[in-house]
Amino acid sequence: MSRIYYFCPDFSQPSAGTRRLYRHVFHLNRLGYDAVVAHQRRGFSLTWHEYKVPVVWIEDVLNIGPSDVLVFPEGMVSLMQSTRNFPCKRVGVALNWAYIHRNLPQGEIWPDYGIRQAITPSPLIKSFLEWSMGIEATLVANYVDAKRYRYDPAIKRPKISYMVRKDPAGDILQAIFRRKQGSAVSTFEWARLDRMEEDEFALHLRESRIFISTSTQEGMPTSLLEAMASGCLVIGFSGIGGNDYLIGSGEEQNCILIENGDLPGLGMALDRALGELEREGSCFDRIVRNGIQTAHRFQDFEVEGKSLATYFQSLGCLPADRWSRDALNASRST
Repeated sequence: MSRIYYFCPDFSQPSAGTRRLYRHVFHLNRLGYDAVVAHQRRGFSLTWHEYKVPVVWIEDVLNIGPSDVLVFPEGMVSLMQSTRNFPCKRVGVALNWAYIHRNLPQGEIWPDYGIRQAITPSPLIKSFLEWSMGIEATLVANYVDAKRYRYDPAIKRPKISYMVRKDPAGDILQAIFRRKQGSAVSTFEWARLDRMEEDEFALHLRESRIFISTSTQEGMPTSLLEAMASGCLVIGFSGIGGNDYLIGSGEEQNCILIENGDLPGLGMALDRALGELEREGSCFDRIVRNGIQTAHRFQDFEVEGKSLATYFQSLGCLPADRWSRDALNASRST
């Protein structure tokens, strides 16, 4: 039976990308596949999320066989290079278009390392990989936790949430608004979402009226979907990848969409939105409802798992029954 190795960076800060890698492995194990997360340093694992999965470490020298499958995030180029002669299937998993070529030596592409297949949740990234590398890219479903990220109007309050892991724009806007005299923002609390457990992060979104999106480089910005699912009015940038589901005008408008990278435009749009909310608290209800409906399309846990199972079956990986699974794990640990 094949073992599926998902390589994951030893990056301890909460991140939608590393959580997604763990969730993929969780799905595969739940469906009967032999799948593990592979970290570099012995003993390292990510525990800030809920997905408990088998973890192995490269330092222990992995026993990789010809029927196994190695899955590499776009940033782990050195591992792609060092395993190029391994006689097994090797697949890229691409979560952010901005990192795909940035991490490669100039002029090189994944097929130079024997990687000619990839999976991604983003239609934009699928097209980009096929165009820029000529590889076969397969879409797998995305998932937004329906229990954590839900609309609860009873706990909504004047609160603006923003993230800072990738850029300082949210901090800049907060500092600007604090100095403005007579601004409607004076009644709003600001929540800086950084280095926190997922339950705390989700609670901030459920409480917030507004989520400002400041990242300009995203593959499929999950935080925007989580904010929409939580009933936030989303104001900000698409990160390019968000263009697949963000709608900035018309009857189906689900956000206030600002030209990517236009921080002055974002600040002034936020100021206008706050003024409108002060005059009429329900003025953006239609946009918020549309956002909730948009996010709901991504809140079926089973769909994501089935899409992964379909893909790995196409590579020849098959699930095992519990007896053969336990026997296989025992033999590999000796």
